Amino acid sequence: MWNIGKIIETFNTKEKCISFAESEGLIPTRKLCRTHKQPMVVSNAGDTAVGTFRCRKGACRNRSAISRAKGTWFDNAKIPLPQIFYLMYAYASHWSHEEVRKNSFTREPVLSSATICDWFNYCREAVVIHQIDQQVAVGKIGGPGKVVQIDESKFGKRKYNKGRRVEGHWVLGMVEDGSDDLRLEVCPENVRSAEVLIPLIRKHLAQGTTIHTDCWKAYDCLSGHGYEHRRVNHSDPDNPFVAKDGTHTQRIESQWRVIKKFFVRDNYNNPENFTDFIMEYTWRKNIANNHDDPFLKLLEIIKYTYKF
Repeated sequence: MWNIGKIIETFNTKEKCISFAESEGLIPTRKLCRTHKQPMVVSNAGDTAVGTFRCRKGACRNRSAISRAKGTWFDNAKIPLPQIFYLMYAYASHWSHEEVRKNSFTREPVLSSATICDWFNYCREAVVIHQIDQQVAVGKIGGPGKVVQIDESKFGKRKYNKGRRVEGHWVLGMVEDGSDDLRLEVCPENVRSAEVLIPLIRKHLAQGTTIHTDCWKAYDCLSGHGYEHRRVNHSDPDNPFVAKDGTHTQRIESQWRVIKKFFVRDNYNNPENFTDFIMEYTWRKNIANNHDDPFLKLLEIIKYTYKF
């Protein structure tokens, strides 16, 4: 497992960072000159992030060097490599901005909130792409003989701010009994009608699934879409949590408190990136369930996303 001590030891110089990036396949180690069809010379000198390629032939010497960062994770990087790897580790470790500045082993240039935010967003974008591809590869959950619990929850408190009501975000959650594969979808336009929820459910659940829900009216038509639908009535004074036939949604409902705790330190009311945070949560949850190293998993995602 990577810890801050190993990060400092491995990434405290540009040369060590480049060596690691080469060994991990994060940057190319060779490139052919298009004119002479021969390997170009690698140079790590100068201010470029990971060095350059230059043709050996004299006829090409006056041509501009080609950055090794082109098309890679480090393309257009404006900060030193040690800071980039440090910020990658900080994001993978789910550090706050305050923790990033407190623990930083690279003091120059000072990491600003804007820089930290930018690199965290870069990491999150790669994670989101990976999570979407993974869900497509895994396919739908449920199926005949399988039970999936479904519930919705509102993220963000309702409040009045200068006369304007802040609505937050409705999120649909789906989890199969006996599985850790949690599916989360942000409801478009913050609407949880049947017209919105049914397509999201069909996107993730195979036909023939037995679906457990509460008595929200938008679910009434599920049986008409190839599902077996069972309900639990939370207004039942005798047992608001489990129906007489055993139907309940306690597992998916128990997820909401954990998920919302994850968002306490983040700007989850931002309508522009809220969906990305939801995808990030599912990635981190999978890592925790599998006892994986988050930094190594992030490296795998970057290599997968930025193929050159």
